[in-house]
Amino acid sequence: MYLYLIILLILTIIVVVVANKSQMLRNQVFNQNNYANIAAANNIGNPKPAFSLSRTQLAFWTVIISSTFIYVVINFSSGTSIVIPNLPPVNLVLLGIAAGTSIVAKVIDNSQKDNAGNSISQQDLPSKGFLTDIISDENGISIHRLQNVIWTAIVGVIYIYYVIINSKIPDGTIINNDLLGLMGISAGTYLGLKTTENSGGSGSAIIAAISTVTPQPVTTPAPTVVSNNNQTDPTTSSPPKTTEKST
Repeated sequence: MYLYLIILLILTIIVVVVANKSQMLRNQVFNQNNYANIAAANNIGNPKPAFSLSRTQLAFWTVIISSTFIYVVINFSSGTSIVIPNLPPVNLVLLGIAAGTSIVAKVIDNSQKDNAGNSISQQDLPSKGFLTDIISDENGISIHRLQNVIWTAIVGVIYIYYVIINSKIPDGTIINNDLLGLMGISAGTYLGLKTTENSGGSGSAIIAAISTVTPQPVTTPAPTVVSNNNQTDPTTSSPPKTTEKST
């Protein structure tokens, strides 16, 4: 059990370090000028693109299934005899759903980028933090992204718990067709609604970003009024005469 958790932790750390130093798990920025302007307006010194939900899911299942495979090989091998376990088809389905989601999401992003022009899209917003990025669209936290994350986490916990207890790779009796169906529906919902994202400034988060980079109107200072105690006679343009009273 501890060996599995150690392998899982090591692979997770590797992915986190690489993702932090690269664009591996991050969105594709549509317009670099908009991205730089938004970052400057929000005083972000070292901006990074937001994290991608589809890429994160692919990394999630890659780490879990790879860690399990390595653990089972080490656990059942002895001396010079290396045991290569059979990989149940359910694992291929899980990786296939994650990979397919990532591919379709990339195609959608490329299509939206071609139609974005100079408008500010969701992809142009700098990262606000890992969790906020993957569950948010241009209107903020969205239910279609949140439910995708929740079901992915649930199936992932079931997978890891089974490996810890049984030291075996889960098969179709553990990750059954019902769970796979939920994963597929969740991914399909996410991709279907993703086609409506990056709408060029229609969402509240995008509108807020636009307002931060819109130049403010220049105000002209009011003229300074200089008071003059010496009033003039309107008819003679000379100071009015004063009448002295006799005593």
